[in-house]
Amino acid sequence: MSKRTGQCMCGAVAYTADLPEKFAVCYCKMCQRWASGMFAGVHSAAFDVTRGADVMTVFRSSDWADRAFCSRCGSNIYYHAREYGAPTVALGTLDDTSGLGNKIRFFIDKQPDGLALQGEVHSLTEAECEAHFGDET
Repeated sequence: MSKRTGQCMCGAVAYTADLPEKFAVCYCKMCQRWASGMFAGVHSAAFDVTRGADVMTVFRSSDWADRAFCSRCGSNIYYHAREYGAPTVALGTLDDTSGLGNKIRFFIDKQPDGLALQGEVHSLTEAECEAHFGDET
């Protein structure tokens, strides 16, 4: 775990988070619509907004999860499956991504053509995600 900082594109929202050195990628249709192809995020152990809580919009995207974004510039800040503690911060909002590696890919069978990442990592299909997470995918 390391303490890292991040912010949205315009800088209105900033945060600190305790993060492992691994990130996940999700290709589900909801993430495709939200992040234009895939969502890459790091599941935090702790997350604190240090600036801009008043301009951060939290949207309940499903019965089990919220997604947050900056209401000024539209940058995605996090995905939060409420059952799993702290949120998963958007990889692109981190000030420093050095040392982070992709460790898992969700909904790999929904990956858009031409959007393949390098390297072989543990990957779950839609059916495998549903079996693992149940109705919370």
